[in-house]
Amino acid sequence: QSVKNRLFQPTAWLFSARVTDHNNEYDPDSLLENQLDDAIQYFTQNYGNCKVINISLGDPRLAFRDGQKQFRLAAKIDEIAYEFQHKNLVFVISAGNLPYEAGSGEQLRTDYPNYLLNEEARIIEPATSAIALTVGSLSLGSGSLQYTEDAKRNVVARVQGYPSPFTRSGFGVDGMIKPDLVDFGGDLVVDGSRVITNEPGVSILTLAKDYSGSMFRAYCGTSFAAPRVANIAAQLFTQFPNATSNLNRALIVNSAILPREIPSVLQQSKKKDTKQLNKQLQIYGYGQPDLFRAKYSAENYVVLLEDDRQIPVGSFQIYEIPPLPDEYLKTRGDRTLSITLAFDPPTRPTRGDSYLGVVMEFDLFKNLDKENIIKVFVKAKEGTLTEKFTELSKDELKKTHGSGVCVDLFPGANLRKKSSLQRGQISISSRAVGYNQKPLYLVVTCSRKWAKQGEIDMQRYALIVSINHSNPEVDLYNQLKLRTQIAQRIRIR
Repeated sequence: QSVKNRLFQPTAWLFSARVTDHNNEYDPDSLLENQLDDAIQYFTQNYGNCKVINISLGDPRLAFRDGQKQFRLAAKIDEIAYEFQHKNLVFVISAGNLPYEAGSGEQLRTDYPNYLLNEEARIIEPATSAIALTVGSLSLGSGSLQYTEDAKRNVVARVQGYPSPFTRSGFGVDGMIKPDLVDFGGDLVVDGSRVITNEPGVSILTLAKDYSGSMFRAYCGTSFAAPRVANIAAQLFTQFPNATSNLNRALIVNSAILPREIPSVLQQSKKKDTKQLNKQLQIYGYGQPDLFRAKYSAENYVVLLEDDRQIPVGSFQIYEIPPLPDEYLKTRGDRTLSITLAFDPPTRPTRGDSYLGVVMEFDLFKNLDKENIIKVFVKAKEGTLTEKFTELSKDELKKTHGSGVCVDLFPGANLRKKSSLQRGQISISSRAVGYNQKPLYLVVTCSRKWAKQGEIDMQRYALIVSINHSNPEVDLYNQLKLRTQIAQRIRIR
């Protein structure tokens, strides 16, 4: 749009650092992780407003495999993020591009998108970073500007929002949900057996490498999807300059939604088809972020948040969410409740039991009194199996009050809690009970893995609860704002 209007209005400062030569090769005399560390040290020390670091590079020789330990560069990024917590740096990393064989065009179209879930299509170093936002790629879905009919007919993904034919999939270290997000990165065009890259009509418009002939060029790749998310992170820091990196990450993931159309092989054949939903997570993560949803509430879309909270390791904290208004439940449309948690724990690549030194999780309860929840969690925490106190508490509450008291969020807690950035979501039907009589209670827990007691006893985090109705006339914002004034710890945005 800016190119079309010939009007550019920059909204963020851009600093450029390069750790490869003109052939995109690394300096053999200096470790890449040391070069990256030096670059980050330089920019953060000399430019206080440098807070978002986009890393659009990867090593295709190092695709992640289940059971592997963390890669070196990814581990260094996590180490830097933890070391520079006070600077609130947000790292955004491309998932990596899947290579294809010369002359494989027809096979590429035939096998798409099934091959994206193959082992060789897994994310590469350093996209496995636990604290960074890892970004996969979506097709723009448009036809070629130069060869409209031929290219449109022969584009591999073809549909806007379908995964790009070169994007890579998860999961990551210890089963973490990766990639976290997806955004537009382009598509490939097949001409017979030939694969055409960087076709203008299906690629991302960006600045040319040199300015001979034109200022702009079209390129495709996850390297061009990641900066779109980095831009959202920068815009959020402009909007909320005092936000922590955890809140920034949480706002982005909380705003993300799946594209309207996804390939049939990734769609659910039945309600709550866990196998298919996990495939969606492997390719799309939590979806494509939306800057407006990340920045603003609306009448029918409310965001409750907490930032820079501290929780003792081995403990829990409880939050009260007001009962949902009757209008919200009775008005026809789609209703969604989402919870997003972001924290930045210590990491260690040499550990085989857990890459994260501290883990966190959350659970949502309904139709329960706060005192009953606290009593059960306190009892479990003081027991002998302290590392399992969350699981024991949930089992006891279900046993005593019925399984319906625990809200069934997706993805489930066992998958969510593997990551430092987690989102659980539920679609609420009009027949659902227990959402409008009593407050909902959100319990956040923090458990110790290898982090030593006395060295790491507190963990900071950010927390978001968003409630949405598809009908824009539902006045959810003002009704919840009135009720939230008496709810402890949660403030409305």
